[in-house]
Amino acid sequence: MTPLSRRTKYKDSKESSGEAVCDDTRKNMWLKQHSTMDQFLSTTFNRLKTNNFSELNIVLGNESCDLDSAVSAIVYAMFLNWQYDQIKCKVCTKSHRSDSEYKDNIFVPLLDVERQDYILKTEVAYCLGDHGIKESSLVFRDDIDIQTLLPLHKTNVILVDHHTLAERYSFLAPYVTEVIDHRPYDSKRWPFKEDTRRMIETVGSCATLVAQRMKDLSALIRKDMDFFDAYTSCADLLHCAIVLDTVNFSKELNKATPHDKEIAEFLEGILKPDDVQTARKSKMERLVSARCDVTSLSAAQLMRKDVKVVGDVLVPSFPIPVKEFLGKPGALKAVAEALAGRGCSVALLLGMRLSPELRRDAAIYGPSDVTKAAKLAEHLQSWTPPFQLSAEELDGCSYFVQMNLTATRKQYMPVVSEFLRTYQ
Repeated sequence: MTPLSRRTKYKDSKESSGEAVCDDTRKNMWLKQHSTMDQFLSTTFNRLKTNNFSELNIVLGNESCDLDSAVSAIVYAMFLNWQYDQIKCKVCTKSHRSDSEYKDNIFVPLLDVERQDYILKTEVAYCLGDHGIKESSLVFRDDIDIQTLLPLHKTNVILVDHHTLAERYSFLAPYVTEVIDHRPYDSKRWPFKEDTRRMIETVGSCATLVAQRMKDLSALIRKDMDFFDAYTSCADLLHCAIVLDTVNFSKELNKATPHDKEIAEFLEGILKPDDVQTARKSKMERLVSARCDVTSLSAAQLMRKDVKVVGDVLVPSFPIPVKEFLGKPGALKAVAEALAGRGCSVALLLGMRLSPELRRDAAIYGPSDVTKAAKLAEHLQSWTPPFQLSAEELDGCSYFVQMNLTATRKQYMPVVSEFLRTYQ
């Protein structure tokens, strides 16, 4: 498969004189940038393990660990590290420092998934690998014991692609200093300090807001384009996430906002593809292909691929229709085991297929609490604006074809929360 980054052609300053950049030069430029990204991540991971740092800054993605979340965490951490290097002015203070005593701050992008489950994030593994990022350089949630590190270092936590902490991270609330998220703001689940910096805006992709924040911070130190020009691989990763999250700015799905379009065009101004529409379409096709390549995954693995929890409701999302998932051997058994393992009583299964035409479906399964599962089904069917759930017969669970193709898990989550607040 042709690499994402190498399918998009870039040009250097030689073009101002009309001189074409040879393929070898372009390839070497990309290889160097890819190497720099992986080097930052591997060096960060090694310093984390040796405790050789001063202040700990964790950029935490959400628990689904989809491409938007992973890219937002990695790119923003790399940017914050770059910004730190610009501000601290090493040259001015070097002669007054003892290298044996001075320790730099560290910026750690934390992917909220266990290392063994990274293989389930097929589009993430494909896209990061294509940009030269090795799995061994990434930090996963089972690689780090944050509670052990907290007493040893001043710690700041930056949340990207979510603004409500998972239960296992509730102890981090006092340490959260910044939040960047594209979900509707939930004031009832905001446990952070009043001075926590927040950038919460309903857009198609969190990568849009991360890019905007990077632009704003760069302008403050009068280095408006320095990071983007030096690390166009990061610009490409952000662009990948935006294109995938907005389904290539699909008018049918209507996920993209003017802000998404503005930032995508800004990034394309850096990347300079020969043809914008062709580049977007090609990128979208390859990312979707990678995401949907789940043929080797069992039902149990698919239950762990992209899952969120609201109260005691498990909400996995599949890159295939739910009906297709339920046709896999032992599917309902896998759902029951996932429910038991997470301490949940009901599962809301959400599926999607993009081609040859967009299709969405859903199923509700609650073997230990049939009444609650039925009530949740009624709640979702009667909600306004409607999901337009059309019931169909399917053994073992309540199954629906979703006629409102614009509604995603993002719209389901607050509705499930409301159900749990009122259910008796």
